[in-house]
Amino acid sequence: MRALFVCTDRPTIARNRFHRACLESRFNYDAAVSQGRGYLTRIPAVLMKMLFKMWRADFLFIGYMGHFVVPFARLFTRKPIVFDFYLSLYDVLCNDRKIFQPDSPAGRFTYRLERRALELADFVVVDTETMIRDLSREYGVSASKFVKVHLTIDESQVFPKEVSPSDPDRFTVLYVGSYIPLHGTPVIVEAARILQERGRDDIRFVMIGRGPDYDTCRERATRYGLRNIDFKGFMPLAELNDYYNACDINLGLFNDGVRANNVVLNKTNDSFRVGKPHLTLATEAMREAFRDNEDIFFVPDIRPETLASRLAELADNPELVQQVGRNALAAYGTKLSNDHACAILDEKVFSKLAHILNKGPSTCN
Repeated sequence: MRALFVCTDRPTIARNRFHRACLESRFNYDAAVSQGRGYLTRIPAVLMKMLFKMWRADFLFIGYMGHFVVPFARLFTRKPIVFDFYLSLYDVLCNDRKIFQPDSPAGRFTYRLERRALELADFVVVDTETMIRDLSREYGVSASKFVKVHLTIDESQVFPKEVSPSDPDRFTVLYVGSYIPLHGTPVIVEAARILQERGRDDIRFVMIGRGPDYDTCRERATRYGLRNIDFKGFMPLAELNDYYNACDINLGLFNDGVRANNVVLNKTNDSFRVGKPHLTLATEAMREAFRDNEDIFFVPDIRPETLASRLAELADNPELVQQVGRNALAAYGTKLSNDHACAILDEKVFSKLAHILNKGPSTCN
């Protein structure tokens, strides 16, 4: 079979790199991608390449941020389309970041576009059963076309390694991310304040990245006179991997809402990959995949007091923290690795495409 991979986001991000590698290892492979710096330059280039290349393909694999590409492609072909949905643009824009009101013209357009993309795709790849349930209900799309494939990461850049801790006498809590509302970074800063007020100088926070709530977090830390937080900017994955391996625990999300309830974060998989415990809100998606005090740590709500108390408890229980880290590393190998994700695609998508197209079986290397 011939596969055409199409994406309007950067083709080098981990999610797109994984799908491209998996397709290239098992099919005659071509791609319609662009190295442009922004969507305004990438989108026209990608669509033109797709139109010229799709006639040779047996099926299209439309990658991350392809919500509008699926309806466009369907205008020109009836060939099978696999759509890597990843996240709901409608939920991000209207509920999470609140850029548009749901009943605004832009909100209604995004909703209709997303529904149409889901209706027109033959297979829709998402990462949790919770998301399958909610998307099926929200858009009236049959749950049978969804395929659950856990998140994948860049395993060549994130991996276990021996790293000397920068502050061996303190319990290091790591946040990595883009400070989007989903992550609830102000809750983390408030928890740091509470711990400092309680005299827990043995707990320190390292916060890596920038984004919408970064200035708010810095302002609060300055106003509170916090001495237990180090703010750092973005850094390459190779450097970030050292921080993953040097920390005692890695933080997830501390916000509620539909999107928070449906997703597992990339940094969750990063934590499991390096064998470090992950601490996050006990959402439906997280409880679906993991078990508290076994391979992950949960907090039941997003109150800073709850997070502060949980961190103090874990800092006082190093054996539990280390055991959960070992369990996380084992769980990565059995249910979160890239090889495992490729095997799911092979069973749930590619073998069915081969049957539909009468091309015979093939295997994902």
